[in-house]
Amino acid sequence: MEVEHSLEEKNRIQALHELEILDTPPEERFDRITKIAQIMFDVPIALVSLVDSNRQWFKSCAGLSARETPRSMSFCSHAILNEDIMTIEDATTDNRFSDNPLVTGDPFIRFYAGKPIRGQDNRMLGTLCIIDKKPRVFSKADKSVLTDLANWVENEFKTSILTKSLKNTTENLVKVQQELLDQNKNLELKIKEKTNQILKQDRVTTVASMSSRLAHDLRNPLQVIQISSELLRQELEKHMDENMKKRCGNLQSSILEINRIIEDVLEFVKTSQLNQETNSSKNLLENCISNIVIPENIAISLPENDVQIFGDARKIQAVFSNLIINGIQAINGSGEILIRISEYPEKTSITFEDSGPGIPDEVMPKIFEYLYTTKQDGTGLGLGICKSIIEQHGGKISVSNNPTAFTIELPKH
Repeated sequence: MEVEHSLEEKNRIQALHELEILDTPPEERFDRITKIAQIMFDVPIALVSLVDSNRQWFKSCAGLSARETPRSMSFCSHAILNEDIMTIEDATTDNRFSDNPLVTGDPFIRFYAGKPIRGQDNRMLGTLCIIDKKPRVFSKADKSVLTDLANWVENEFKTSILTKSLKNTTENLVKVQQELLDQNKNLELKIKEKTNQILKQDRVTTVASMSSRLAHDLRNPLQVIQISSELLRQELEKHMDENMKKRCGNLQSSILEINRIIEDVLEFVKTSQLNQETNSSKNLLENCISNIVIPENIAISLPENDVQIFGDARKIQAVFSNLIINGIQAINGSGEILIRISEYPEKTSITFEDSGPGIPDEVMPKIFEYLYTTKQDGTGLGLGICKSIIEQHGGKISVSNNPTAFTIELPKH
Protein backbone atom coordinates (compact mmCIF):
# COMPACT_ATOMS: atom_id res chain seq x y z
CA MET A 1 0.00 0.00 0.00
CA GLU A 2 2.90 2.37 0.79
CA VAL A 3 4.36 1.74 -2.68
CA GLU A 4 1.02 2.51 -4.30
CA HIS A 5 0.67 5.66 -2.20
CA SER A 6 4.22 6.76 -3.10
CA LEU A 7 3.57 6.15 -6.81
CA GLU A 8 0.28 8.05 -6.63
CA GLU A 9 2.02 10.99 -4.94
CA LYS A 10 4.77 10.95 -7.60
CA ASN A 11 2.13 11.07 -10.34
CA ARG A 12 0.32 13.89 -8.51
CA ILE A 13 3.49 15.98 -8.30
CA GLN A 14 4.19 15.32 -11.98
CA ALA A 15 0.67 16.49 -12.91
CA LEU A 16 1.20 19.65 -10.84
CA HIS A 17 4.50 20.45 -12.57
CA GLU A 18 3.06 19.76 -16.01
CA LEU A 19 0.55 22.52 -15.33
CA GLU A 20 3.55 24.92 -15.39
CA ILE A 21 1.95 27.33 -12.98
CA LEU A 22 4.28 26.99 -9.97
CA ASP A 23 6.32 30.16 -9.29
CA THR A 24 4.42 32.18 -11.90
CA PRO A 25 3.46 35.82 -11.15
CA PRO A 26 0.10 36.64 -9.54
CA GLU A 27 -2.88 36.74 -11.89
CA GLU A 28 -6.00 38.88 -11.49
CA ARG A 29 -8.32 35.99 -12.40
CA PHE A 30 -7.19 33.98 -9.34
CA ASP A 31 -6.85 37.01 -7.06
CA ARG A 32 -10.49 37.88 -7.86
CA ILE A 33 -11.61 34.51 -6.48
CA THR A 34 -9.63 34.76 -3.21
CA LYS A 35 -10.88 38.34 -2.63
CA ILE A 36 -14.50 37.20 -3.14
CA ALA A 37 -13.92 34.30 -0.72
CA GLN A 38 -12.33 36.68 1.79
CA ILE A 39 -15.35 39.00 1.63
CA MET A 40 -18.10 36.36 1.52
CA PHE A 41 -16.77 34.40 4.50
CA ASP A 42 -15.49 37.48 6.35
CA VAL A 43 -12.08 35.94 6.94
CA PRO A 44 -8.65 37.64 7.02
CA ILE A 45 -6.97 35.09 4.71
CA ALA A 46 -8.04 33.25 1.55
CA LEU A 47 -5.58 31.23 -0.53
CA VAL A 48 -5.23 29.24 -3.75
CA SER A 49 -2.63 26.80 -2.46
CA LEU A 50 -0.70 24.22 -4.53
CA VAL A 51 0.98 21.37 -2.66
CA ASP A 52 4.44 20.61 -4.06
CA SER A 53 6.93 17.98 -2.88
CA ASN A 54 8.39 19.96 0.02
CA ARG A 55 6.30 23.11 0.12
CA GLN A 56 2.90 24.62 -0.40
CA TRP A 57 2.99 27.51 -2.86
CA PHE A 58 0.27 30.13 -3.16
CA LYS A 59 -0.91 31.09 -6.62
CA SER A 60 -3.11 33.70 -4.96
CA CYS A 61 -2.98 34.91 -1.38
CA ALA A 62 -5.43 37.47 -0.01
CA GLY A 63 -4.44 38.68 3.45
CA LEU A 64 -1.06 36.93 3.55
CA SER A 65 2.33 38.28 2.48
CA ALA A 66 4.13 34.92 2.25
CA ARG A 67 4.12 33.15 -1.16
CA GLU A 68 4.93 29.70 0.26
CA THR A 69 5.41 27.72 3.46
CA PRO A 70 7.07 24.34 4.21
CA ARG A 71 4.85 21.38 3.46
CA SER A 72 5.50 20.08 6.98
CA MET A 73 3.43 23.00 8.31
CA SER A 74 0.76 22.73 5.64
CA PHE A 75 -2.91 22.25 6.45
CA CYS A 76 -3.59 21.81 2.72
CA SER A 77 -1.39 18.70 2.45
CA HIS A 78 -3.94 17.02 4.74
CA ALA A 79 -6.90 18.48 2.86
CA ILE A 80 -5.87 16.98 -0.49
CA LEU A 81 -6.08 13.45 0.91
CA ASN A 82 -9.88 13.54 0.49
CA GLU A 83 -12.29 15.02 -2.01
CA ASP A 84 -14.55 16.66 0.58
CA ILE A 85 -13.91 19.96 2.29
CA MET A 86 -11.65 19.65 5.30
CA THR A 87 -12.77 21.94 8.14
CA ILE A 88 -10.99 22.63 11.42
CA GLU A 89 -13.13 24.74 13.72
CA ASP A 90 -10.39 25.25 16.33
CA ALA A 91 -6.84 24.18 15.48
CA THR A 92 -5.72 24.47 19.10
CA THR A 93 -7.93 21.48 19.99
CA ASP A 94 -6.90 19.36 16.97
CA ASN A 95 -4.08 16.93 17.78
CA ARG A 96 -2.74 17.21 14.19
CA PHE A 97 -2.24 20.97 14.32
CA SER A 98 -2.21 22.19 17.91
CA ASP A 99 1.59 22.46 17.98
CA ASN A 100 1.90 23.69 14.33
CA PRO A 101 4.09 26.86 14.13
CA LEU A 102 1.33 28.48 12.08
CA VAL A 103 -1.05 27.89 15.02
CA THR A 104 1.28 28.73 17.87
CA GLY A 105 2.77 31.66 15.94
CA ASP A 106 1.89 34.09 13.16
CA PRO A 107 -0.69 34.03 11.54
CA PHE A 108 -2.20 32.20 14.60
CA ILE A 109 -4.56 29.95 12.65
CA ARG A 110 -7.63 28.83 14.48
CA PHE A 111 -10.23 28.11 11.82
CA TYR A 112 -9.39 26.42 8.48
CA ALA A 113 -11.61 25.21 5.60
CA GLY A 114 -10.07 23.87 2.40
CA LYS A 115 -11.72 22.44 -0.69
CA PRO A 116 -9.35 20.29 -2.84
CA ILE A 117 -8.68 21.48 -6.40
CA ARG A 118 -8.32 18.80 -9.03
CA GLY A 119 -6.41 18.75 -12.29
CA GLN A 120 -7.57 17.31 -15.61
CA ASP A 121 -6.79 13.76 -14.51
CA ASN A 122 -8.66 14.32 -11.18
CA ARG A 123 -5.43 14.34 -9.20
CA MET A 124 -5.44 16.74 -6.28
CA LEU A 125 -3.23 19.75 -6.96
CA GLY A 126 -4.00 21.88 -3.91
CA THR A 127 -6.90 23.73 -2.33
CA LEU A 128 -8.95 26.87 -2.21
CA CYS A 129 -8.83 27.55 1.52
CA ILE A 130 -10.00 30.19 3.98
CA ILE A 131 -8.36 30.91 7.33
CA ASP A 132 -9.55 32.77 10.42
CA LYS A 133 -7.70 33.76 13.56
CA LYS A 134 -10.66 32.82 15.75
CA PRO A 135 -12.63 29.56 16.00
CA ARG A 136 -15.84 29.33 14.01
CA VAL A 137 -18.47 26.89 12.74
CA PHE A 138 -18.71 26.17 9.02
CA SER A 139 -22.28 25.57 7.88
CA LYS A 140 -23.57 23.40 5.04
CA ALA A 141 -24.37 26.55 3.04
CA ASP A 142 -20.82 27.80 3.60
CA LYS A 143 -19.43 24.53 2.25
CA SER A 144 -21.61 24.81 -0.87
CA VAL A 145 -20.31 28.32 -1.59
CA LEU A 146 -16.67 27.27 -1.03
CA THR A 147 -17.19 24.31 -3.36
CA ASP A 148 -18.53 26.61 -6.09
CA LEU A 149 -15.54 28.93 -5.69
CA ALA A 150 -13.15 25.94 -5.82
CA ASN A 151 -14.84 24.77 -9.01
CA TRP A 152 -14.20 28.25 -10.40
CA VAL A 153 -10.50 27.85 -9.63
CA GLU A 154 -10.50 24.43 -11.32
CA ASN A 155 -12.07 25.96 -14.44
CA GLU A 156 -9.37 28.62 -14.51
CA PHE A 157 -6.74 25.86 -14.38
CA LYS A 158 -8.50 24.05 -17.21
CA THR A 159 -8.50 27.32 -19.16
CA SER A 160 -4.75 27.61 -18.56
CA ILE A 161 -4.24 24.07 -19.85
CA LEU A 162 -6.43 24.76 -22.88
CA THR A 163 -4.62 28.06 -23.56
CA LYS A 164 -1.26 26.31 -23.31
CA SER A 165 -2.48 23.55 -25.61
CA LEU A 166 -3.79 26.08 -28.14
CA LYS A 167 -0.50 28.00 -27.95
CA ASN A 168 1.51 24.82 -28.53
CA THR A 169 -0.81 23.81 -31.36
CA THR A 170 -0.48 27.25 -32.95
CA GLU A 171 3.31 27.15 -32.61
CA ASN A 172 3.37 23.67 -34.13
CA LEU A 173 1.10 24.78 -36.96
CA VAL A 174 3.37 27.76 -37.66
CA LYS A 175 6.37 25.45 -37.57
CA VAL A 176 4.70 22.92 -39.88
CA GLN A 177 3.60 25.74 -42.20
CA GLN A 178 7.18 27.02 -42.39
CA GLU A 179 8.47 23.49 -43.00
CA LEU A 180 5.92 23.05 -45.79
CA LEU A 181 6.94 26.39 -47.30
CA ASP A 182 10.61 25.37 -47.12
CA GLN A 183 9.81 21.96 -48.60
CA ASN A 184 7.77 23.60 -51.34
CA LYS A 185 10.63 25.98 -52.09
CA ASN A 186 13.13 23.12 -52.15
CA LEU A 187 10.77 21.09 -54.34
CA GLU A 188 10.44 23.98 -56.79
CA LEU A 189 14.23 24.28 -56.93
CA LYS A 190 14.62 20.53 -57.45
CA ILE A 191 11.96 20.52 -60.18
CA LYS A 192 13.66 23.47 -61.86
CA GLU A 193 17.05 21.80 -61.54
CA LYS A 194 15.72 18.46 -62.83
CA THR A 195 13.95 20.19 -65.72
CA ASN A 196 17.16 21.97 -66.66
CA GLN A 197 19.05 18.68 -66.44
CA ILE A 198 16.52 16.96 -68.71
CA LEU A 199 16.56 19.83 -71.18
CA LYS A 200 20.33 19.95 -71.06
CA GLN A 201 20.59 16.17 -71.43
CA ASP A 202 18.23 16.22 -74.40
CA ARG A 203 20.28 19.00 -75.94
CA VAL A 204 23.53 17.17 -75.26
CA THR A 205 22.14 13.92 -76.69
CA THR A 206 20.93 15.67 -79.85
CA VAL A 207 24.19 17.55 -80.30
CA ALA A 208 26.17 14.39 -79.62
CA SER A 209 24.34 12.47 -82.32
CA MET A 210 24.70 15.23 -84.90
CA SER A 211 28.29 15.99 -83.91
CA SER A 212 29.34 12.37 -84.17
CA ARG A 213 28.08 12.07 -87.77
CA LEU A 214 29.59 15.43 -88.71
CA ALA A 215 32.96 14.66 -87.10
CA HIS A 216 33.26 11.33 -88.90
CA ASP A 217 32.32 12.98 -92.19
CA LEU A 218 34.98 15.66 -91.73
CA ARG A 219 37.78 13.43 -90.55
CA ASN A 220 38.68 11.81 -93.88
CA PRO A 221 38.76 14.97 -96.04
CA LEU A 222 40.71 16.72 -93.26
CA GLN A 223 43.36 14.00 -93.36
CA VAL A 224 43.64 14.51 -97.14
CA ILE A 225 44.07 18.26 -96.61
CA GLN A 226 46.66 17.68 -93.89
CA ILE A 227 48.74 15.26 -95.97
CA SER A 228 48.49 17.40 -99.11
CA SER A 229 49.48 20.49 -97.15
CA GLU A 230 52.52 18.77 -95.69
CA LEU A 231 53.63 17.49 -99.14
CA LEU A 232 53.23 20.95 -100.64
CA ARG A 233 55.22 22.46 -97.81
CA GLN A 234 58.05 19.99 -98.32
CA GLU A 235 58.14 20.54 -102.11
CA LEU A 236 57.93 24.34 -101.99
CA GLU A 237 59.86 25.04 -98.79
CA LYS A 238 63.06 26.02 -100.64
CA HIS A 239 61.18 28.52 -102.77
CA MET A 240 59.15 30.16 -99.96
CA ASP A 241 59.86 33.57 -98.57
CA GLU A 242 59.21 34.32 -94.88
CA ASN A 243 55.68 35.50 -95.55
CA MET A 244 54.78 32.25 -97.35
CA LYS A 245 56.37 30.17 -94.59
CA LYS A 246 54.28 32.03 -92.04
CA ARG A 247 51.08 31.41 -94.00
CA CYS A 248 51.99 27.75 -94.39
CA GLY A 249 52.55 27.53 -90.63
CA ASN A 250 49.17 29.12 -90.00
CA LEU A 251 47.58 26.58 -92.33
CA GLN A 252 49.18 23.69 -90.43
CA SER A 253 48.05 25.19 -87.10
CA SER A 254 44.48 25.56 -88.37
CA ILE A 255 44.44 21.96 -89.54
CA LEU A 256 45.67 20.78 -86.14
CA GLU A 257 43.06 22.93 -84.38
CA ILE A 258 40.25 21.50 -86.54
CA ASN A 259 41.58 18.02 -85.87
CA ARG A 260 41.59 18.75 -82.12
CA ILE A 261 37.97 19.92 -82.28
CA ILE A 262 37.00 16.74 -84.11
CA GLU A 263 38.81 14.65 -81.48
CA ASP A 264 36.93 16.58 -78.75
CA VAL A 265 33.61 15.82 -80.37
CA LEU A 266 34.41 12.13 -80.83
CA GLU A 267 35.68 11.91 -77.26
CA PHE A 268 32.48 13.54 -76.06
CA VAL A 269 30.18 11.01 -77.71
CA LYS A 270 32.38 8.01 -77.02
CA THR A 271 32.27 5.99 -73.82
CA SER A 272 35.08 3.49 -73.49
CA GLN A 273 36.81 1.56 -70.75
CA LEU A 274 40.00 2.99 -69.32
CA ASN A 275 43.24 1.33 -70.36
CA GLN A 276 45.09 2.11 -67.15
CA GLU A 277 48.80 1.68 -66.61
CA THR A 278 51.68 3.47 -64.94
CA ASN A 279 53.00 6.35 -67.02
CA SER A 280 55.83 8.85 -66.74
CA SER A 281 54.50 12.38 -66.25
CA LYS A 282 57.47 13.70 -68.22
CA ASN A 283 56.67 11.45 -71.20
CA LEU A 284 52.99 12.36 -71.13
CA LEU A 285 53.72 16.10 -71.15
CA GLU A 286 56.44 15.86 -73.83
CA ASN A 287 54.13 13.83 -76.08
CA CYS A 288 51.43 16.49 -75.66
CA ILE A 289 53.74 19.37 -76.51
CA SER A 290 55.15 17.59 -79.55
CA ASN A 291 51.68 17.55 -81.09
CA ILE A 292 50.87 21.20 -80.30
CA VAL A 293 51.96 24.22 -82.36
CA ILE A 294 53.34 26.56 -79.70
CA PRO A 295 53.72 30.23 -80.72
CA GLU A 296 57.24 31.64 -80.43
CA ASN A 297 56.14 34.30 -77.95
CA ILE A 298 54.75 31.74 -75.46
CA ALA A 299 57.04 29.74 -73.18
CA ILE A 300 56.02 26.48 -71.55
CA SER A 301 57.83 25.62 -68.33
CA LEU A 302 57.77 21.91 -67.61
CA PRO A 303 58.26 20.49 -64.11
CA GLU A 304 61.71 19.22 -63.27
CA ASN A 305 60.41 16.27 -61.29
CA ASP A 306 59.10 13.15 -63.04
CA VAL A 307 56.39 11.23 -61.22
CA GLN A 308 54.47 8.09 -62.03
CA ILE A 309 50.84 8.65 -63.03
CA PHE A 310 48.45 5.72 -63.08
CA GLY A 311 45.78 6.00 -65.74
CA ASP A 312 44.85 5.85 -69.41
CA ALA A 313 47.78 7.56 -71.17
CA ARG A 314 45.80 8.57 -74.27
CA LYS A 315 42.98 10.15 -72.30
CA ILE A 316 45.23 11.90 -69.79
CA GLN A 317 47.30 13.30 -72.66
CA ALA A 318 44.07 14.59 -74.21
CA VAL A 319 43.33 16.44 -70.95
CA PHE A 320 46.86 17.86 -70.76
CA SER A 321 46.71 18.97 -74.40
CA ASN A 322 43.36 20.67 -73.92
CA LEU A 323 44.57 22.62 -70.88
CA ILE A 324 47.80 23.70 -72.60
CA ILE A 325 45.95 24.84 -75.75
CA ASN A 326 43.41 26.71 -73.60
CA GLY A 327 46.30 28.43 -71.85
CA ILE A 328 47.86 29.46 -75.18
CA GLN A 329 44.55 30.85 -76.38
CA ALA A 330 43.96 32.66 -73.08
CA ILE A 331 47.33 34.42 -73.21
CA ASN A 332 46.60 35.78 -76.70
CA GLY A 333 50.04 37.36 -76.99
CA SER A 334 53.31 36.78 -75.18
CA GLY A 335 53.36 34.93 -71.90
CA GLU A 336 54.10 31.72 -70.07
CA ILE A 337 52.41 28.46 -69.15
CA LEU A 338 53.81 27.00 -65.96
CA ILE A 339 53.21 23.30 -65.25
CA ARG A 340 53.82 21.99 -61.73
CA ILE A 341 53.54 18.47 -60.35
CA SER A 342 53.30 17.64 -56.62
CA GLU A 343 53.22 14.23 -55.00
CA TYR A 344 51.23 13.34 -51.89
CA PRO A 345 50.76 9.98 -50.10
CA GLU A 346 47.37 9.32 -51.72
CA LYS A 347 47.36 11.49 -54.84
CA THR A 348 49.29 13.35 -57.53
CA SER A 349 48.51 17.00 -58.27
CA ILE A 350 49.20 18.60 -61.67
CA THR A 351 48.68 22.34 -62.11
CA PHE A 352 48.56 24.28 -65.41
CA GLU A 353 48.99 27.99 -64.73
CA ASP A 354 48.96 30.64 -67.45
CA SER A 355 49.81 34.34 -67.46
CA GLY A 356 46.62 35.33 -69.29
CA PRO A 357 44.18 38.00 -68.08
CA GLY A 358 42.10 35.51 -66.05
CA ILE A 359 38.61 34.11 -66.25
CA PRO A 360 35.61 36.43 -65.59
CA ASP A 361 33.95 35.70 -62.23
CA GLU A 362 30.56 35.04 -63.85
CA VAL A 363 32.12 32.35 -66.06
CA MET A 364 33.85 30.38 -63.28
CA PRO A 365 30.78 28.39 -62.06
CA LYS A 366 29.92 27.26 -65.62
CA ILE A 367 33.37 26.59 -67.00
CA PHE A 368 33.14 22.78 -66.85
CA GLU A 369 29.61 22.55 -68.25
CA TYR A 370 29.13 20.80 -71.58
CA LEU A 371 28.42 23.14 -74.53
CA TYR A 372 29.30 26.23 -72.50
CA THR A 373 31.96 28.38 -74.15
CA THR A 374 33.04 32.02 -74.33
CA LYS A 375 34.99 31.49 -77.55
CA GLN A 376 33.44 32.43 -80.86
CA ASP A 377 34.87 29.32 -82.51
CA GLY A 378 34.71 26.97 -79.51
CA THR A 379 32.55 23.87 -79.14
CA GLY A 380 32.13 24.09 -75.37
CA LEU A 381 33.14 20.43 -75.08
CA GLY A 382 36.82 20.55 -74.14
CA LEU A 383 36.72 21.29 -70.41
CA GLY A 384 33.57 19.20 -69.95
CA ILE A 385 35.40 16.24 -71.46
CA CYS A 386 38.47 16.95 -69.31
CA LYS A 387 36.28 16.86 -66.18
CA SER A 388 34.61 13.63 -67.32
CA ILE A 389 37.96 11.91 -68.01
CA ILE A 390 39.48 12.95 -64.68
CA GLU A 391 36.37 11.85 -62.76
CA GLN A 392 36.47 8.57 -64.69
CA HIS A 393 39.94 8.10 -63.14
CA GLY A 394 38.53 8.77 -59.67
CA GLY A 395 40.10 12.22 -59.53
CA LYS A 396 38.89 15.79 -59.71
CA ILE A 397 39.69 18.98 -61.61
CA SER A 398 39.30 22.53 -60.35
CA VAL A 399 40.10 26.07 -61.46
CA SER A 400 41.27 29.17 -59.61
CA ASN A 401 41.96 32.74 -60.70
CA ASN A 402 44.68 35.37 -60.36
CA PRO A 403 46.57 33.76 -61.96
CA THR A 404 44.38 31.28 -63.82
CA ALA A 405 45.34 27.75 -62.79
CA PHE A 406 43.69 24.43 -63.58
CA THR A 407 44.57 21.73 -61.05
CA ILE A 408 44.12 18.01 -61.59
CA GLU A 409 44.21 15.56 -58.71
CA LEU A 410 44.64 11.90 -59.57
CA PRO A 411 44.65 9.06 -57.02
CA LYS A 412 47.76 6.91 -56.86
CA HIS A 413 47.78 3.29 -58.00
